[in-house]
Amino acid sequence: MKPLIKPDAIQLQFEAAVAGTRDDLFLTCSNAEERFEGFTRLCRFRAGAKPPWGYFDLSATVSDATFFSPTRHTDDAVAVPAFVFLTEEGNVMYMPPNEPAVTERIEGSGLWSDDSEGWGTMNAIAQIDSRLHACGGGGQVYRRSDAGTWEQIGTGLLRGKTETGGLTLNAIAGPHEQEVYVGGWRANVNDGVLFCGNNRGWKPMTSSFASISSIHAERDDSIWACGRRGTVLHGNCIDGFRDVSELDDTRSYVDITSYDGQIFLATERGLYVHDNGTTRRVQTGLDPDHADGHVLQVVDGVLWSIGYADIVRFDGTVWERIPFPGNPPIR
Repeated sequence: MKPLIKPDAIQLQFEAAVAGTRDDLFLTCSNAEERFEGFTRLCRFRAGAKPPWGYFDLSATVSDATFFSPTRHTDDAVAVPAFVFLTEEGNVMYMPPNEPAVTERIEGSGLWSDDSEGWGTMNAIAQIDSRLHACGGGGQVYRRSDAGTWEQIGTGLLRGKTETGGLTLNAIAGPHEQEVYVGGWRANVNDGVLFCGNNRGWKPMTSSFASISSIHAERDDSIWACGRRGTVLHGNCIDGFRDVSELDDTRSYVDITSYDGQIFLATERGLYVHDNGTTRRVQTGLDPDHADGHVLQVVDGVLWSIGYADIVRFDGTVWERIPFPGNPPIR
């Protein structure tokens, strides 16, 4: 990994992020002027390191990232703690902290690989129970087996090769493997979908809402989802979901998580807290304030909020901005 000390000719835009600890963060960065053109700069922040930032480049478009923490013993060669990155084409790269990277293929996914079935790009990855799960275009939903293969979770949502219109899944989460939630939209971004399912099938959770961008499993009985047009949904597979949005809210929420008993919502223009059907803007006290955010991470008692250009974290008392030397400072 090369040291990252100052900006170069590429203006970087943060696309995805994953924190391993309160002091260890990976960013996936695109070229801001040529997004989604098969280039990703992976940048790693480690507090206390000299220099704290390093990077390397990939010839791929990374769509999402997560941190994998094994919860049980297996003979799986990659069942070790690792940063995990999902590309649009369905390649999954594991980066253990002190071991060589390993890459796997989700067979049939993506659009341009030799084995692609044409269903669409892969958009989201998450650990649910002890296994990694991923979803994407055309209703693709996969679970990784202990044998290291990625298998479809049922086929009830999968679009046939000759179908038009289509289902785009952008979010995946769940409290356990038998209760997996996926969300996105069908046909257009104002026709949102939210399903709960497993290998036995998929059940729609509610209707008449805008596209879903993020799902957060707070507890077994407390699942949150957010999206466009101020959409905030809360419930579970057994009791159903309620729309707890504000009536006049038109914000586009792009991520949701819980921290210290509160629900945080990210928008590309600022961070909000949701409480009993109302939302309020979070004032960080930073100068300038954090007015950018689309990825939320909670780890080691710290809330990270990462925007397209800004990185901040909150320890429950104080907000801190993390300088990024790959771009000019936030002013």
